[in-house]
Amino acid sequence: MSRNYVRRQISSGRRKSTTLPVFLHEQEEIENARRLSTCASLQRRLSTISQIALPHGDEYHPQQHVPPSGPEAPQSILVRSTDDDSNVFPSRRLSTISQKFNALDESFTSSEVHKQEKLNKFHRKFLFIIEPILSGMFIFPMLVLFWECGWNLILILLNRLNGFPSNLHLDEITQEDFESYTFLSLFIPYLITEIILLCYYLGQDFFHEFLKEKHWFIKTILLKFHIFLLASLYIVQWEMLWTLWDQFTPHETYFEVTLSIAAIFALIVFIGHLSDLVCSPFLFSYDSIEYCIYFGCPLLTRNMKIWKINVINYILYEIIISNLSIMIWRGFYHILDDHFYPDNLTLSAGLCLIMGYILYFPLMYFQNYLEELNLKFEFWTFVSINFPQFYRNIRHLLAFFSCLFTWRGFWVLYDTYIYIYDDYYITYLIFYIVSFIVLCLFQTASSTNGPLSNMEDENDFFPLYPHCYISIVQRKLSRLPCFQSKDEENTHL
Repeated sequence: MSRNYVRRQISSGRRKSTTLPVFLHEQEEIENARRLSTCASLQRRLSTISQIALPHGDEYHPQQHVPPSGPEAPQSILVRSTDDDSNVFPSRRLSTISQKFNALDESFTSSEVHKQEKLNKFHRKFLFIIEPILSGMFIFPMLVLFWECGWNLILILLNRLNGFPSNLHLDEITQEDFESYTFLSLFIPYLITEIILLCYYLGQDFFHEFLKEKHWFIKTILLKFHIFLLASLYIVQWEMLWTLWDQFTPHETYFEVTLSIAAIFALIVFIGHLSDLVCSPFLFSYDSIEYCIYFGCPLLTRNMKIWKINVINYILYEIIISNLSIMIWRGFYHILDDHFYPDNLTLSAGLCLIMGYILYFPLMYFQNYLEELNLKFEFWTFVSINFPQFYRNIRHLLAFFSCLFTWRGFWVLYDTYIYIYDDYYITYLIFYIVSFIVLCLFQTASSTNGPLSNMEDENDFFPLYPHCYISIVQRKLSRLPCFQSKDEENTHL
């Protein structure tokens, strides 16, 4: 695989905003397993703005469809007015109890409580253990295959558009060759992709209402087509930007490393966290109009029209964050290509997979433990109160490297060993379609884009990276009549 045309991971489906990053627990609430945000006397202000009176501050509110849930999502911020010396000053304050907890209180009906009680301790432990294994070891490789084949198909079209051989940068013989694509051949597809994505953002409400009224079969077909087109657009977006950076920036390692590190700091300065670098195998989606139509928006707004919010959200993610993410991924990916056993691709891919999964499983299984270190050790209490985002960004960075290693491991293996027909495009087209069909059958084709909006993890197994695809499937299956009848028989017995 050519150094200058290395493929990358799934688009940034992970969409989050910067919010209150620390939870302090009162002892009596810990006993009831209730999570509180910082108490009123020890509130951690997010900025100097939050410490002064804001005009109309109590009128700012989060969007109905927020980015994927977790500590970086805006659930824990409430905008309300506070009284001070009998004067009402509209200001932005942090709630005493997180919205997430309130929502759980309100949503727990008697039937839901009964269902939770029926899910005994053994079943919960089994679901907790099996979820990262099934999604990370079995579904994730199929997802990478879809992206790898789609990327190579676009590369073949790009070669033909520029009059080059179709196998340029695909055949091992031509790996060291370098041919310059014209700027227009890269920029025009990127521009078309961005225009279509803008239409997606502006038309998401209309499309959602349109699908709601359709028969379930028509709804399913249209939703799958929507997911397929959106995933293909993201592949084109990332490939065009990646290739533009390859062709018009120096290829020296020091420059690429410096650019990637600078982009990391720029991302932290701009949005406050690195969670947008994290993708599969940490994040998976379920094919449903609730999760796959609306683009989660982290903005707090006041009396702003929906189309303006969607345009700002589009600029934020599809132009700014996407470019920063590509710079980060590209630099570290090229380091692995150049210096990590470049003469033995199989060994390089195998070691990448080993290191990626060594990071993946602890980061998944110990999320609750790492979130509550401040309850166990005084040092971590000090760190979590004074440097909350630093602590989380270290974990985001480790998760990013896990994604980097696992994506590259599978990608290099596919590039090396997938070979059926002499015409590359036939091989890649077959696997591109077959992999998407398989993901559709498992109801997780939307994982090619990541969950676009919030997915509630009712079990709260993984608070930092909500990973509830298997849980949703289990919950959907348990509601089928055949399973319900069996449960009722067992209850009577």
